[in-house]
Amino acid sequence: MGQLIIKRMLLAIPTLFVVSVLMFLLLFVGPNPLEMLQQDPGFTAEDVERLTKLYGWDQPVHRQYIDWATGFVRGDWGESIQQQVPARDVIMERLPLTLLLTGASMMFSLMIAIPIGAYIAINKYSKADYFATAATFAMMATPSFFLALLLQLLALQIGDWRGGEMFFYTAGAPRDLTFSELVGRLTLPIVALSLLQIAGWSRYQRSQLVTVLESEYIKAAMAKGLPKRHVYIKHAMRNTMLPIITIVAIDLATLFGGAVITETIFALPGMGTLLLDSVNSRDVVVVLNIVMIGAFLMVLFNALADVMYGVLDPRVRVK
Repeated sequence: MGQLIIKRMLLAIPTLFVVSVLMFLLLFVGPNPLEMLQQDPGFTAEDVERLTKLYGWDQPVHRQYIDWATGFVRGDWGESIQQQVPARDVIMERLPLTLLLTGASMMFSLMIAIPIGAYIAINKYSKADYFATAATFAMMATPSFFLALLLQLLALQIGDWRGGEMFFYTAGAPRDLTFSELVGRLTLPIVALSLLQIAGWSRYQRSQLVTVLESEYIKAAMAKGLPKRHVYIKHAMRNTMLPIITIVAIDLATLFGGAVITETIFALPGMGTLLLDSVNSRDVVVVLNIVMIGAFLMVLFNALADVMYGVLDPRVRVK
């Protein structure tokens, strides 16, 4: 198992390298941050010259990439162009909220999607199956931003009824909120971010379990008189979890990307809003670091998926 994880992590190094190169080059296709600073009346010629030397903008592109990449590996993430503070401090202030949002959304989606998918697979072609099919297709067809706006309108109605703003994030750092306040602020964003995943994962769980239930070994277990609950949980569900783990690991990128829209609509001070603000202001230092953190998290979650493969399927452990 240890060799498998090491092999996966070594294979991830070229992936991270390609992502970093592509993002670095793409950010230099648009307007150069130096040009935007020169047009900003808040920066004098001396400020522009100082920042040019500080960020190495007078160096060739490949030299700038090498300096940035080596600094990122060492933990020196540079300085935010707009805020004039270390980019690492800016990102680390926003990262916990986004990790909490995406992590809670993933757990909530799994707790809802897996039981629903299993139930409608066992009771296929029933009224519950048809209702779940229609509901999941409707959720999959609804854009996440539209759903978030509907939930926000609902929160406004509830706020007017209760006379408070329990669902709205106004100001301050997340650490300044009480647990109940944080739960209230994250309830609707988690729901908005989870519904699409619930729809997709429940349909995938259904299709996988229907296929497994039609397998010969399941029919043989039933013929031996084993309890249905034992057959479903011990044999059928265990064999459907490997594909689900793969889908979840891949969709984590969707969750992380969806946080940009969700955090913007609900005004959450997370990585999503920071990324959007940094892109609009051409703060390339912050953008590059956020993208690399997202890529690293994807590699980490795929490595964790490999560990889960070994737990659920002993055949993986010997590879």
